[in-house]
Amino acid sequence: MDDLKNRPARPAPTASPAPAEAPHWSSGAVLSSWTPKQLHADEESGSERWLISYADFITLLMVLFMMLYALQLVKNKDVPLANLRSEEKTHAASPDTQPNQPPALDDRSAGLEAQLKSLHDRGEIKLLKAARGMEIEINARLLFNSGDARLLPAALPVLKNILEALNKFPRNHILVEGHTDSQPISNSRFESNWELSSARAGAVVRYFVDHGIERHRLAAMGRADNVPAALGTTPEAMAVNRRVTVLVQY
Repeated sequence: MDDLKNRPARPAPTASPAPAEAPHWSSGAVLSSWTPKQLHADEESGSERWLISYADFITLLMVLFMMLYALQLVKNKDVPLANLRSEEKTHAASPDTQPNQPPALDDRSAGLEAQLKSLHDRGEIKLLKAARGMEIEINARLLFNSGDARLLPAALPVLKNILEALNKFPRNHILVEGHTDSQPISNSRFESNWELSSARAGAVVRYFVDHGIERHRLAAMGRADNVPAALGTTPEAMAVNRRVTVLVQY
């Protein structure tokens, strides 16, 4: 008993420290850990997402309008073609019912030749069939003095007969061309054959206009010596090359 009393008392067990509580990460703590730069970038990416959908919508809308425009072009193109085909069928079905139908090319050529036969027989003009129509060639010596572009009095009866023949074909265009020989010219009025040939063609055109041919049917052109009717430098060849041609275009 005494031994038991003399034993030292056992120390009372101490409570073990409670384990440390695990940190609780709330949403606020997570957000608070982001930097301001990251937050700003996230806001910008979210605010610009609608632009992608908007751009897709605008692209589709543009494609739709382009398709509608293309369909309208095709539709407008088909309408005249359809009308033209129907008119061709109508003309083929009833060729004799068309009023004011112009005569055929051969008929017009023959008619113009008949009108100008007297001038041709006297050697005052030449008649040449061209790819674009009938060409009336007038020797320049009947129309002008050498180096001049003023019409001679003797030229007026020739031009009058040609004018009367042209009035029989009021739908045809008329191209008047002046031609010279290869002899150079330089005087106070004309510096070269270009000016001389152009002035001579213009003089004939003015005569036609002053005597009733519509202006829109006429055109004047100077060709100088670039389109010779005869090759060579003999007096005969040069005389042939000095001319005015009146092309009645079919």
